[in-house]
Amino acid sequence: MAICRCKERHSNPKGRGKEYIIGIEPVGQLITSSICGRTNCENPGLIWLIKDEFDQYQNGTRIFSFSTNYSKVKVI
Repeated sequence: MAICRCKERHSNPKGRGKEYIIGIEPVGQLITSSICGRTNCENPGLIWLIKDEFDQYQNGTRIFSFSTNYSKVKVI
């Protein structure tokens, strides 16, 4: 599942048994509601995708769910 992490302090995340391979900008980067998911961080975030999601992205998918499925994000 996709996660959101800022590129300033928390880029290239390591998941529990998941390898995040690329960070994609959400729609509205810099003026966005996609904020880094790390505690006490309020920086705009990139959307990090695992391999299967990146394959979907390359095939045109632009909306991804976060691990909790409470919300989704649209990427460029």
